[in-house]
Amino acid sequence: MTLPDSLPFDLPARPPVTLLRHQDARALRQAPVAELGQLLPGFEPRFTDIVDYIVRITDEIWMDRAVGYIYDTYDASCVIYSSYGIVRSVEEVIASTVATLNAYPDGEIHHLNVAWSGDATSGYYTSHLGHSRSTNVGRTAWGPGTGKRTSIRFVADCISRDNRIHTEWLVRDNGAAVRQLGFDPHAIARRISESGTPENFIVSPETRLDGQAPRGPIDVDRRSVDGWARALFHEVWNLRRLDWLARHYAPDITAHSGGGRTAQGLRNYQSLILHVLTAIPDGHMRVDNVCWSQEADGVIVAVRWTLEGRSAPGGVLGECPPGRPVFMMGMSHLRLTGGRIVEEWMLFDELGVLAQTYR
Repeated sequence: MTLPDSLPFDLPARPPVTLLRHQDARALRQAPVAELGQLLPGFEPRFTDIVDYIVRITDEIWMDRAVGYIYDTYDASCVIYSSYGIVRSVEEVIASTVATLNAYPDGEIHHLNVAWSGDATSGYYTSHLGHSRSTNVGRTAWGPGTGKRTSIRFVADCISRDNRIHTEWLVRDNGAAVRQLGFDPHAIARRISESGTPENFIVSPETRLDGQAPRGPIDVDRRSVDGWARALFHEVWNLRRLDWLARHYAPDITAHSGGGRTAQGLRNYQSLILHVLTAIPDGHMRVDNVCWSQEADGVIVAVRWTLEGRSAPGGVLGECPPGRPVFMMGMSHLRLTGGRIVEEWMLFDELGVLAQTYR
């Protein structure tokens, strides 16, 4: 596939993989095994590439209810990171899947993008952006079944090798879900805080300042996709140069954000960022991983990030307790056309962050 010349970075040649966007989902599920497009040693021979692997195992586990297939696709001592703590066994993954399927028995999943990196030797990193719709019938961690519909987005970043996922970072838009079900986010956050978590992250934010002066630009190769993304996030989130957004974003940018929020246009996108920064005013942004996909409607760059600092009321966390150390784990998928970002999915779990303020 020919890459567009207008990209602000250079992309290396990679083998073609399954395309998801503007494809018929049922046709993808029913497609016969195609010619292998990517080396996947140790994986089941039916998978043609790493995108095909992620999509098929997700559909089979969540749509076909092949819960036991998790034993074949997750390492026995897998590690799952979320805003609520750390899970360290496949049995906890099984239990969580059973509980979720019981609470949302008619759930459906739509695959929006799978960005990736890696190879057969080191393993493959994937960032899976999806959209789920379902009816809450059974009990959740928030309360009894409500009979209400939810429509939320999620991102699961995974490292896979030999047909098994051994590390995962999961962000689900629980801020949107809890409101759609009719619960008070602050009441739920307090309950989560009181119940505790099996293992907490250690929050140790790096200051945005170098002494008493703001830090300057970072030294990266901006012609690489990794360097371009790290520089972009540093300038916007750490240097707070929202006036530079027009260098990278289209004037009619559409941004889908945590909490079910949507911003249309550059000015509203700036307001969305300010709404997040107001909740963590001293927040320091750290980019943890960058990967990408070449999709049917442009290149999509996926960035996993962490925003750390201290809480303040008035932003996305509402009237939260002030001055509490918090971290916001997030994933952003940036779709580029004509050298500009035209669409972004900025996912974070504000409910998990809010629970941290009540500890």
